[in-house]
Amino acid sequence: MDQQKINKTIRRFSDLIERNKDGRAYSDYKEGINEGLEIAKDAFEENAEKFTPSSPDEDPAAKIRSLQDRFNLIIDTIEVHKKPNYSQDRLEGIYEGFKMSKELFGECVTEYYNPPD
Repeated sequence: MDQQKINKTIRRFSDLIERNKDGRAYSDYKEGINEGLEIAKDAFEENAEKFTPSSPDEDPAAKIRSLQDRFNLIIDTIEVHKKPNYSQDRLEGIYEGFKMSKELFGECVTEYYNPPD
């Protein structure tokens, strides 16, 4: 992706993350989900340059799969260590947020490479 496309994808992904944060009443699990989504968003922004497709002539489905695999690898390598103020519910929420971020990223790149008519 060129820099303009990367920036557009970052904005789109950030918007998806913000719209999918849980706005219900406070709970450790909900806060964990939101934190997991935020960590995933930051990880994508920090690693955006790694999301350059291997070939401009590559099939869109292959590009999407490749980008999704790269994102999943980044998310799967993030380790969240239990802090003294983190409950088990919050940790579970963070990992649920990571899972949600993978789905949102998939939506983002699919829409990018297969725009609606």
